[in-house]
Amino acid sequence: MIFLLPPSEGKTPPSKGSKFAPTKLVFPELREQRVSLMKALENFCTDQPEIAAKALDLGPKQNNLLAINAELMTAHCAPAIKIYTGVLYDHLGYGTLNAPARARADSSILISSALFGFVTPADPIPAYRLSGGSVIPAIGSLAAYWKTDLLGALAQNGHELILDLRSGSYEKLAPAKQLDQPIVSVKVLTKVNGALKPVTHFNKATKGDLVRAACLSSGKFPTKVERIADFFTKLGFTADLDMLTPGLPTLQIVTH
Repeated sequence: MIFLLPPSEGKTPPSKGSKFAPTKLVFPELREQRVSLMKALENFCTDQPEIAAKALDLGPKQNNLLAINAELMTAHCAPAIKIYTGVLYDHLGYGTLNAPARARADSSILISSALFGFVTPADPIPAYRLSGGSVIPAIGSLAAYWKTDLLGALAQNGHELILDLRSGSYEKLAPAKQLDQPIVSVKVLTKVNGALKPVTHFNKATKGDLVRAACLSSGKFPTKVERIADFFTKLGFTADLDMLTPGLPTLQIVTH
C-alpha cells in the first residue's frame, strides 16, 4: 500500500547537512523538472520579492521565507520527514517508530510536494515555501507543470493499493483517480446531531494516526479496496468504505 500524504505548510530549516542533490530523491526521472522549478523559484524571490511575497501568500513577518527560497540550491538539506512539521506529522511520530515500522514508512509513504513532486520520508531536501496552488510566472500553474510526470511516476507502483490522504491543490498535482489501479481516498467524519459531518480540527491528526498505526502493525497491508476498512477496524478505528458516492471509493473514519 502506498500512502500519499500532503506536505506541511510549516517547515523546519536544517542547521547542517549536505546541499541538494537531485539524484538522491525518489523518481530520479523528475530531476530536470525539480531543478528547473527550484531555479525559477529562486529567481522569482530574488528579482521580484514584493510580487513573490504576494504570490506565495506571505505575511509582513514572513520575509525570511523569501530568503530561504532564494538559496534553495545551496541550502542545507535533511530528510523530508524532518523538514515537514505540523499536526499530521506530529501524530505520525516518525521519530518514535521502531525500526520495522520506520522501514515500512520509508517504503510506503510518498509526500506530495509542490516543489519536488513526490518525496519519501528519507529523501534529503531543503526547507522551502511553495504551495500547490501557487503560480510562478516562469512556470505557470503547478498542476499543469507536474500532472503528467507525477502520474507517470505513480503508475510505476501499478500493483499497489493507494490510500490518498492529500487534499485540495495537492490532489490536482497528480489526480490519482486518473490512474488505472486501486485507489481509496480518506474522509474523517464525526457525528453531529446524529448525522456524519466532515471533521476540520482533527482531520490532520487522525490521518497521522492512521498512517502511524498502519506502519506499526505486523499484518500485511491490504491489496484490495474492499479490505481496507476491515484493516483499519482491526487497528482500532471506526472505519467504513463508501463505494456508492460518485468518485473514488472513500475510507470513512469516524472520530468520537
